[in-house]
Amino acid sequence: MAAEFSLGTLSDNATIVNNFVGDSDPQDTFSFSLDSNGNINVALTGLSADVDVKVFQDLNGNGIVDAGDTQVGSSSGDGTSDDSINIANQAAGAYVAQVNRYSTNNSNYDLSLSTTVFGSASNLLPSDVLIGPLTSSRSFKDSLSNNDTSDIYNFVVNTAGSFTFTLHPIKSDDPDLRLIQDINSNLVVDPGEVITTSSVGSGSNDVITNFLNPGDNYFVQVYQFSGDPINYSLTAAPV
Repeated sequence: MAAEFSLGTLSDNATIVNNFVGDSDPQDTFSFSLDSNGNINVALTGLSADVDVKVFQDLNGNGIVDAGDTQVGSSSGDGTSDDSINIANQAAGAYVAQVNRYSTNNSNYDLSLSTTVFGSASNLLPSDVLIGPLTSSRSFKDSLSNNDTSDIYNFVVNTAGSFTFTLHPIKSDDPDLRLIQDINSNLVVDPGEVITTSSVGSGSNDVITNFLNPGDNYFVQVYQFSGDPINYSLTAAPV
């Protein structure tokens, strides 16, 4: 059986699907294609129970995950946390995304997909890390790679003021940093929602300091420009 849903050719304008997995429909499959090499970005949000997502390269283009097809990415978060897949520089051609319920879970979900050029940021905003109210300095350590090109930190501003975000690459890696306000709360970076970006050279710290008004849809994105793997630490603090 071919994929249940055909999404056509991905672009940098996100494709968003709202659906459900449960007892009567434990798996949904979505076929899509890339018309040129590019990053594949996938976000699974709006969960009420644990749901997982996988992406396969559909080598024969039949819309089915066959034994010979290659799994290029997967995400299996815990509970109702968002899942995301960001894979660098995939070949033009056909792909299939699978959304699977975990165990006996039933859940609605929002599936977002896009493609972006290699070395640029994903335009999807799953909350990989929920910081919550940013009232004191917080530090985080993580890594990026060709199989995980973007990390999203979601935070809340309760009181208007200035905030500083400092990205420390380890060794000579070159991650970049941008600050985003999701004004329409669609979890996609739309035109006008990037507040500012820092993209200094390899091995240097990226720093953003900006005045922010109260609001609960702010995101800091750390993303791969060059390097695989990229180890980094991120500090977020009110000034």
